[in-house]
Amino acid sequence: MPEVQMSELEEAMSALLKGADCVSSTLMLSYVPPKASPCANTITITGGGKANCNNDANQSCGKCELVRDSWQPAWARECRNPTFIGNDGPPIQTFGHLNYLWGNMPAIDVLNIEKNEEETYGKDFDLLFAATGDPRNLMSTINGLPNTYEGKTTCVLNDKNLNVVARNVVMLLIAAQSPPVEAAETILHVWYSARLTKGMLAAINKYARELIEDLNLKIKDKSDKVLQSKRWPFGSVEVTVRLTKPQWKTVLSIIDAKHDLSKTEEERRKVVLAPHRLDYRERELHTLSGFSRLGSMRFRETGVLAPLASVLGHFDYPNPLLFNENDSTWLQKDSADPRGGWPMQSTLSKLHSARNAKNDVNGLLYFHIRSVIEQFCNRLQNSVSKIKIMLYCVDAASLPGCFGPEIRATGFDRIEVSNITDENYLGLFKTLKTFAFLLKGRSANPQAALITLFLNACEIADRQMGYSSDSMVQKSRLKQVLEYLHIDPRKKGEKKIPDVMTMMAANDLVRDYDRIFGFYMDVVRFEACSKQTGVKMRQRNTIVEAWPRRLKKKPGEKGADEEFQSLLASDSSGAERYVEWVREV
Repeated sequence: MPEVQMSELEEAMSALLKGADCVSSTLMLSYVPPKASPCANTITITGGGKANCNNDANQSCGKCELVRDSWQPAWARECRNPTFIGNDGPPIQTFGHLNYLWGNMPAIDVLNIEKNEEETYGKDFDLLFAATGDPRNLMSTINGLPNTYEGKTTCVLNDKNLNVVARNVVMLLIAAQSPPVEAAETILHVWYSARLTKGMLAAINKYARELIEDLNLKIKDKSDKVLQSKRWPFGSVEVTVRLTKPQWKTVLSIIDAKHDLSKTEEERRKVVLAPHRLDYRERELHTLSGFSRLGSMRFRETGVLAPLASVLGHFDYPNPLLFNENDSTWLQKDSADPRGGWPMQSTLSKLHSARNAKNDVNGLLYFHIRSVIEQFCNRLQNSVSKIKIMLYCVDAASLPGCFGPEIRATGFDRIEVSNITDENYLGLFKTLKTFAFLLKGRSANPQAALITLFLNACEIADRQMGYSSDSMVQKSRLKQVLEYLHIDPRKKGEKKIPDVMTMMAANDLVRDYDRIFGFYMDVVRFEACSKQTGVKMRQRNTIVEAWPRRLKKKPGEKGADEEFQSLLASDSSGAERYVEWVREV
């Protein structure tokens, strides 16, 4: 395989890291999953030679320009307008392929037993993830089950994107069979890294490909139009996949695709490091803290999620589950970011963890995700309770038609539908009509709930009601933003330009979302939709926070600055709203 050339960023980091007390290693002869951020320093050994320091890292590069408070985007340094500024303000433009392989909302436990059924609940659970995306919510939910729970948990996962389903099938088959520590490392990189090691490809082949190839041979004479179901029992866990014959064939072709590393790296970089998208990248970087900027660019450069200065030379095989099987194109947008699927504020609060270098945001995220996956693998393989996982790949609206009479009669304790309630997907009424009847009745489980997410509702409602164009509203928001940012609007010079960009990004964070969403509820007719479908909206959510990303602290309050900066650094505006629905009877 051809070597990936070290970028200028990597060279600069390697040189700059030498002066740190103990930072991440850039030399490793063979790959061993790190237990802590490795040190990048060398030590003098007998005879005057040099060797790698075996200590764990305790701090990360602090001299790179990206981490300095004085760092400025190119448009500010060059005294020009950013390319994303048009006559009507910053337009929303995407670049790359619209496959959503990584979550863009923090993982949730859809049961949250402690606040609902309570830990003494002894009945079986039936869960439906109707538009699952990646498996983060499944993992968080299974991990949240009490250790004493002995019932059976059935989880049905569906997504209409076959790339998403193929990835989930591979990751779940590995999780059910491979030793948990090894499985966690492999799954993390299959999930997020553009390159894999030879051993990780071997794990895909052993635990997933061979099973899928065998199934393809057995159904070669079956109809193309009928769902072909395959059940794989592994001790206490059972994985069942229901796909059409052409879908099964495509899943195998995705795994078997022969990619050239130089080609996949070229295609990935065309998207994530496109020269004409520099200002878009730096708009994101400007809202990040210095060390987060370093981590973001490191991930774009290497394509591997790992502690900052880990040695990546052994990651020399393309990840077949992140590239198109026919032309090796990168499957995602340039804005796709692993941080979007995890609660970064609580994750970052562990920044001084003993096993992570201070300010190594990539390392922190790596260890957090790996621990979630490892816990999930342990639950699958060692649980006293039975876990059954079923996967489909159909449009959400047609999913109930795939269920047999047993599932329809039993119903579900939770139905999580992501944001298909947004108007550009199914919309509220069609979502409720499609799934409400599948909820268990109140006599079977009074806590059974349909969980809906509105990602775009507030943006639509704000435009329709003209609320943000009101001069008094604008003045009030500007005052709050300046207080959060500690900015003096009278300052002059080049630094004013990025501050203006920050204020534009921050303006959305201080909107009155309760008022805006209330307007949306009236326009979409929430009350009428619920009455027609036999459900009612919970006035207070008991499973997931209604506004998980909205600002909660006012300027000047303890922790307000950290909360504001964390939200500003995310891809969120705080407008995301979860609504829970329960059966009337």
